[in-house]
Amino acid sequence: MSIFNVTNDNNYMNSIFSSLPTTGGASTNNFLGDYYAVQNGSYYKLAKQFYAKAAAEEKSGKEADEKSLEMVKTGTEDALQSLSKLMDSNLFKKVETTDESGNKTMDYDKEEILDKLKSFVEDYNSMVEDAGEMDGDNALKAGVRLVDQMKVYKSALSQIGVSVESDNSLKIDEEAFKQADMTDVKSLFTGNVSMAKNIQSKMMQMYTSINTDLNSVDGLYSSSAVKSVSIGSMFDSLL
Repeated sequence: MSIFNVTNDNNYMNSIFSSLPTTGGASTNNFLGDYYAVQNGSYYKLAKQFYAKAAAEEKSGKEADEKSLEMVKTGTEDALQSLSKLMDSNLFKKVETTDESGNKTMDYDKEEILDKLKSFVEDYNSMVEDAGEMDGDNALKAGVRLVDQMKVYKSALSQIGVSVESDNSLKIDEEAFKQADMTDVKSLFTGNVSMAKNIQSKMMQMYTSINTDLNSVDGLYSSSAVKSVSIGSMFDSLL
């Protein structure tokens, strides 16, 4: 309950300002309008609505940012896993095969290698597509470094039937892959200085950057949201 009697107080304020020079009438009326708005609670209600809306928008923004980053994080995990399978040296061990004429030879299991390559390309492309929608400075920079690293191997990849497209995705020409020299494929995907090892390193950097940005989102929004909610609560207590 107000410590003032609103009716008497309004009359009192009117009597004070009625004695002021008429040249200041406009500013006097504005002052009185503001004074009455405070008295009847309009300012408090507007402030409460403003801070409630701000808190809701902050929450929505945080959820959108987190969703985009979490999506790319999951995609990066999938791509790392499929790349790891493609980097397995056991995949490139020659096995005994039998042709249509019944002749037995030792050769690479091209179908198995192609299957692992297709899985990686699918996961990689999904990750790159989702990365274009994420909101995170560190993750975006890491993503750019990743696709730039892949472009370095554009010529080498073309020799095994894999092309780097204009949208940074990868595309496989299966017939060209089957005709390629499997030793070239092996050199690209196995070994500590291989293309796959460098791409894996860039992807792990991206994964770390995503986690950094996720923590930044929590810190950014939690501090401002708490502030808005606290101020909103303050105005609640005044009504």
